[in-house]
Amino acid sequence: MSIAQFKPKMREVRLETEVFEERFSDYDIISEFSGIILTLVAVEDNVRYTSFVTASYAEVLRKQKEAIA
Repeated sequence: MSIAQFKPKMREVRLETEVFEERFSDYDIISEFSGIILTLVAVEDNVRYTSFVTASYAEVLRKQKEAIA
């Protein structure tokens, strides 16, 4: 019997960008596809929350995060 059997599966929930931004202040911006569309990702309680954004909007979000930090 493998330990991997006991790993809980992570659910994925896709949210509208506005809802995502209101709910999460700490998130990652990743490229899962061609780079034109990026994904906002936050993990909470074994759930992976995602939202798709354009690369130009992701750049705006990155600048906002840098200004806050």
